[in-house]
Amino acid sequence: MKTQRRAFLHSVAAACLAAFCVSVQAEPDLLQPDEAFRVSARRVDARVVELEYIIAPGYHLYRDRFSFKTDNPAVTVSGVELPPPLEKFDKAMGQNMRYYTERVAVRVRLAGANQTVKLVATAQGCAAIVGVCYAPITKAFSVPAMGGKQG
Repeated sequence: MKTQRRAFLHSVAAACLAAFCVSVQAEPDLLQPDEAFRVSARRVDARVVELEYIIAPGYHLYRDRFSFKTDNPAVTVSGVELPPPLEKFDKAMGQNMRYYTERVAVRVRLAGANQTVKLVATAQGCAAIVGVCYAPITKAFSVPAMGGKQG
C-alpha cells in the first residue's frame, strides 16, 4: 500500500512539475522598453514636432502618461495633440484606462523663439499579454531651428 501511495504521489508531483514547466515556457519574454515602444521625431513645421510611437504587438501606451518639455525656457511646449484612444476597465487600477496600441502619432506644439531645442518626451506603457508595466520611458530629441535661423 505504501508503495502504491508513494508511486501515486510521485506521479502527481511529476504532473504538477510538468504543468509548471509548460506554463513557464508559454510565458513570452518581455521586450526591452526600446523594442516595445520605438519612437522617432520629426519637425512638421515651424511650431510643430510630431513624435511617432510604434508599439509592439501585445503592448500598449497609456494616453494619460505622456508628457513633454524642453530644455530651453525660451522655447516651451504650448500644446499636445493626441488621437482618440482605446479604453477599457483595468482591474489592477480599478478604473477605465485610455491607451494606444500598434502606432500613435503625437503632435507637440512649441511656442517662443526659433531656436534649436531639446524636446524631452516621456511615456509609459505595459505588456498587456502578461500584465507588466514599465517605468516611465524618457527620450530626448534635438529639434533644429526652422530655416537654420536662430533667435
